Amino acid sequence: MKYTIISLLVLVFGSIYLNLILSQDLTRQKPIEKTILFKGENGNLHFYEPSELGFKTGKLYKLILKNKSNSKHYFSSIQFSKAIFTRKIQILSNGKKLAEIKGIIDEVEIWPNHQIEWWFVPIKTGYFKDLFCKVKDKKTGKSHADMGMRGTILIE
Repeated sequence: MKYTIISLLVLVFGSIYLNLILSQDLTRQKPIEKTILFKGENGNLHFYEPSELGFKTGKLYKLILKNKSNSKHYFSSIQFSKAIFTRKIQILSNGKKLAEIKGIIDEVEIWPNHQIEWWFVPIKTGYFKDLFCKVKDKKTGKSHADMGMRGTILIE
């Protein structure tokens, strides 16, 4: 009799705990912050730092994209954009928020010495090899992707 009551209590409290975990409000998550630098120099080399990115489904991320080069750059990955829910993109200038953009985003363009914040939740797993910058280098005429500005994204 004693063991059945304990077993019943464990089952009841276990069910309550499981329901609490499964019914979490994803909008109340504290964002996981990651920063990607866009680097390079016209006529020489262009790249993302880091060029390999990793995320987990169901987690809220604030991806800070900072352009530290003398050229504009794109962050473009169609496969990635189809595997996430974008909550918003914030456009900042000198630390002040200028605007928010909401909806489906396929790519973003960031001007030299500026940054944006991309808030999103990954909803689909995958390994995406299509991150690139399509801007043409002013000196060589080659795309930044051809000069090294490519990357991969893993969502687990």
